[in-house]
Amino acid sequence: MHINPIYWRYAGTAINFQLEMNFYNRSTNRKEIAYVDYHQKHGRLGDAANVDQGQFGVPAFVVRCDDAQNIPPNASRRANRRKIIMKQTLTIPETFLGVGYTKDRGGLPLEAVRVPVPRPRADQVLIRVAASSLNPLEYKLADLNFFGRTPPVILGLDLSGIVVATGSAVRGVAVGDAVVAMADLNGNGGWVAGGGGEGGYALAREFLTVPKPESLSFLSAAALPMCFLSAFAGLYGTVQAGDTVYIPGGGGGVGHLAVQMAARVLRAGLVISSGSTPQSTALARQSGAHYVFDYKRDDIAAEILKLTGGRGADLVFDATYSEPGFVGTAKTVRQGGSWIVLGVGPGKTTRVVETLSPVDSILAERGARHVNVNLLRYFSEPATLDDEAKAFLQRGLALAMEWAVQGLVVPHVVRTIDSTVEAINAGLQSLKSGSGTLGKVAVIVDRDLAEGG
Repeated sequence: MHINPIYWRYAGTAINFQLEMNFYNRSTNRKEIAYVDYHQKHGRLGDAANVDQGQFGVPAFVVRCDDAQNIPPNASRRANRRKIIMKQTLTIPETFLGVGYTKDRGGLPLEAVRVPVPRPRADQVLIRVAASSLNPLEYKLADLNFFGRTPPVILGLDLSGIVVATGSAVRGVAVGDAVVAMADLNGNGGWVAGGGGEGGYALAREFLTVPKPESLSFLSAAALPMCFLSAFAGLYGTVQAGDTVYIPGGGGGVGHLAVQMAARVLRAGLVISSGSTPQSTALARQSGAHYVFDYKRDDIAAEILKLTGGRGADLVFDATYSEPGFVGTAKTVRQGGSWIVLGVGPGKTTRVVETLSPVDSILAERGARHVNVNLLRYFSEPATLDDEAKAFLQRGLALAMEWAVQGLVVPHVVRTIDSTVEAINAGLQSLKSGSGTLGKVAVIVDRDLAEGG
C-alpha cells in the first residue's frame, strides 16, 4: 500500500495529512484509490528507509497495514465530502442570485438580483466565493454610485474562495487553488442572497489575487484585503523605525490593522491611538498601541506633545473619514511631519458637496506633508494603475497573508453573518450609522467551502 500526502499541515508537534492511498483490492482484483485524513497520533509513519518522493514533490510514506485500524472511522467520509464539495465548486452555473444595488444612487437597502456568472478576461480569475466581509465602501457605492456603473451592481469586494476559471494570461494561480483577492473596485463582488445555499462568483485580476495559506481560514482571510491594503498603502515605506505614529480609530476596520502594522512590523518607536468606547480602546491596545486616548474626553494633541517632549507625532494616519476629527489630528503632527489621510480627504468626504477645511493651513504652519491614500483612484483613473502600482498592491496582499500567518497583523472579526439580504443590509446600516465600527464583520457566502478551509 503506497500513500501520497496530497494535503498536510504542521502545527507544533502534530502533523495532519490528507492521504491518497493506492492499494490492491483482492475482492475486486484491481488497484483502487482511497482518500483519508491522517494524524500522527493515529498511526506509525514508516522509518526513513520507507520514504520516497511523492507525486506532489513532498515526501510520500509507506504506512504499515496494521496502522489502518487507528485511522479515525469518519475520515474517509470527510474526504469524500470534500471531494463532492470540490466537484460542485468547479461546476460553473450560468447565473447566481447576488446582493447589490439595482438603482443609480438608490442607497440601502440592497436587493437580491439574479445576474450572469462572469467570464474571466485574459488577466482575470473567476472565484467561487467562500467568504467576504463588510466595508464602508459598499454602502457608499450604493448611495452614490460614483463610478457611474449601470445597475445592477453586485457588492462584496473582499473575496476568499476557490479559483474555478482563469484567463489566458494568468500564470500565478490555477483552477482549484484556494485564494484571497480583492475584486476591482469598479467591478462586481460576490455576495449571494439566501444564506449561501447557492454559490457566489466574482472576478479578480491576477495581481489582486494571492494563494490562501492553509493555516488561515477563509473567513479570516476574507477580512483582510481592502482594509489591509488601505493601511499598507498609508504606512509601508513611510513609517521609519523609531517613529512616533498616531493612528486615530485604532479599533476600526482599517485602524486596528494599521496599529498592528506600525507596532509589530514597521518598528515604530511609539504608537498612539484613540477611540470613544471601552471596546474600541481595548482593541487598539490589543493591537499594539502603547497609549490609547478617548477622543471625546482627552485633549489628544496636548497628550501627544507631553509624550514627545513637545515635538508631536512624526506621522499621522487618519482613516476615520471624520471632518471634525481631521482638524484635531492635523494638530498633532510635528514640524516637517506627515499627515496621511485615507480617501478623498478634508472637505470632500461627502463626494457631493465640497466644503472649506482648515486642515491644509494647519499643516502649512507646521511645514507638514498632506498625503492622500485612495485605492479608488487606481480604478477610477486607469492610468495610475501602472506596473509599479500593480506590483505594490500584489506585494501588499502577499504580505497580508504572510503577516497574518505569523500572527503579526491579524483581523479582529467581531461578528460573522450569513450572506443574506437582511443580514448584509443590517450590517451595512450599522457601519453607516457609526455604531458598528469595531474590527471587521465577516460574511459566510458558501458555508461548505468556508467551514472546509
